[in-house]
Amino acid sequence: MKLQIAGLCSLALLVTACGESPADEAPSTEPTAPASEAPSLANAVASAEGPFAPKDDCGELYGFDSFRGQLRRAITFQNTESLAALVDPDVRLDFGGDGGIDALKTRLADDPSLWSEMSDAIALGCSAEDETAVTMPWAFANLPDGAEATSTYLVTANDAPVRAEAGETAASNGAISWDLVKLAGDAPAEGAEYVEVSTLDDATSGFVAAQSLRPITDYRILANRGDDGWKVTAFVAGD
Repeated sequence: MKLQIAGLCSLALLVTACGESPADEAPSTEPTAPASEAPSLANAVASAEGPFAPKDDCGELYGFDSFRGQLRRAITFQNTESLAALVDPDVRLDFGGDGGIDALKTRLADDPSLWSEMSDAIALGCSAEDETAVTMPWAFANLPDGAEATSTYLVTANDAPVRAEAGETAASNGAISWDLVKLAGDAPAEGAEYVEVSTLDDATSGFVAAQSLRPITDYRILANRGDDGWKVTAFVAGD
């Protein structure tokens, strides 16, 4: 009988030491990405095929892969302080003279969609200007001679339908995969669902869904390597 009582007491102590239930355990400290994060182009890029599908010319640059990995993580988790550590103090933010880390923090707080813009810029490849300077996306730095940047778009899909008119049920004029196109008509109105475009060689023209088009002058990231390693030196849109 004494052995049975001792065994029961030991079992009770063991249960108490292990905690009352899994729900009482300390929560995980692993950060999670914000639930409201906008969809990224990363999934589309993974299967991209076409003349201007994203390319990476930067992976072999000294220290760049590590820097890019840290940058991706800071953006994914919208960690402003981690991002600030990877940004040049005089980072350029527009063509009007605004810049600096504090200004970048303010912009991100006022417009959280900028996190997705940074994520897309990185997902769309990287072009190396030299061993110490890169541009993301790749396509911006490789715009063909003669192409007008302000009216050029990157088709961000495989086999994006080209329609004879602005509508999903309109006749097909073909399809375009990850190529550059130019405006073939008036600039689209804000919120327009379709844009009239043609390939740079005018071989294919028609209306393409706006969601499959990204202006070539949309947000881009420039980074340079200096004495303190790689830093983002510009995050700008426009021309």
